[in-house]
Amino acid sequence: MSLSLHPRTLRETSRYALRGTAGVALRLSNIWCLWTLGPLWALGLAWTLVPFCMAKTQAESLEEDPASGPKHIEIEFADSDRPNLRGEVLTENPRYGMLVQNPDGELIAIGPNTPIAKIQAIDEPMRPTSAGEIATKTLALLPAGAKSLSTEHFVVCYDTSETYARWNANLYEKMFKGMLRFWKEKGLELQTPRFPLVALIFRDKADYIEYSKRDFQGGENTFGYYTQTTNRLATFDLTGIEGVLPPGAKIQREDLLAEIFSRPEAERQIATILHEACHQIAFNTGIQTRLGDYPLWLSEGIATFFESADTRSSSGWAGAGRVNAYNLQQIRFYFRNRPPDSLASLLTQDERFRKGDTSAAAYGECWGLTFYLIKKKPKEFVAYLKKLRERPPGNPSDSKQRLDDFLASFGQDLEKLDKDFVRMMAGLRP
Repeated sequence: MSLSLHPRTLRETSRYALRGTAGVALRLSNIWCLWTLGPLWALGLAWTLVPFCMAKTQAESLEEDPASGPKHIEIEFADSDRPNLRGEVLTENPRYGMLVQNPDGELIAIGPNTPIAKIQAIDEPMRPTSAGEIATKTLALLPAGAKSLSTEHFVVCYDTSETYARWNANLYEKMFKGMLRFWKEKGLELQTPRFPLVALIFRDKADYIEYSKRDFQGGENTFGYYTQTTNRLATFDLTGIEGVLPPGAKIQREDLLAEIFSRPEAERQIATILHEACHQIAFNTGIQTRLGDYPLWLSEGIATFFESADTRSSSGWAGAGRVNAYNLQQIRFYFRNRPPDSLASLLTQDERFRKGDTSAAAYGECWGLTFYLIKKKPKEFVAYLKKLRERPPGNPSDSKQRLDDFLASFGQDLEKLDKDFVRMMAGLRP
């Protein structure tokens, strides 16, 4: 089966939608998607920035005290049908409104025309929703009869078979522990997720598409997605095996794995699951921050670095740092006619990931660059991640800032680095 890498941008309106306390633009929401075009499998990133026009709220400003952390509030809306919102203010401005994180870990923008009856400060810190509580809430988003299961870090809600759901959950958990172990060995301090990591797995793609409409249009072209606003991962049964089972029939784990691994597209299917879980893990452990400003080459490079599937093992994950054969193929094809300024454009121009004629090359190259930097310059790479992580929200970087950040971390001679990078890619074997 032909494989193709193709990212699609879902909404390009209002790229920077919310302003922080300093009056500068802040990226509010990213949606990471895996796309398919007709019979072709396509693995990619869709970066969607939800449009919000923030305006003056009906409450006086709640200034944040850096020593005590974010303010905790309860908002009573004038619309009696809308439940009160309790949470912590992540960013707030009298002119543009506020961004609130609720106990489920969702990011909620309070817009310009939202009628508010009252905003009250809360003394006690916000208590994150427990795994059991969040499972109950999430089950309401799936068809009747859906169930849930929990692992150490994940809550998986599903209406597939438990066998398929548990295999996915174990895959998420193995990747989680592997990623944290990998970065700890590299010297990157990480944190335990503050909120349960929620994943929804739909039996039928039609139900998945209907669910995805709450976040974006075009779900019929995707395999799954993670959105930073809800902090949820959603996908569906990629095997299709349950559609041919008699009603009520149960499938054994061995039969399920045999069905998954026997397919020509098995590696890409498993990589799909791993890819989305990687984004969720990265944004909840401090590898990246949900309100941070990251170049797409880095976010997508990290995901492709960890997505390698292993169809010879029942676990499904090949581990961290393996050569990604699919992306290696993409980058070698691209290197036949690679422009001299390719690396500079990758570092500074997200648009390469959004265009159908350049996306495959961009994804292949960002995997290769991430692989090269982690293998050859691990200390510098960790320092680079820390620098971006520590940058306050509300400070978007332009092309010059992105290039300056990279050169400050990895050296000023970009031409030499590029030659070393190309040489390494030429010598790699799958």
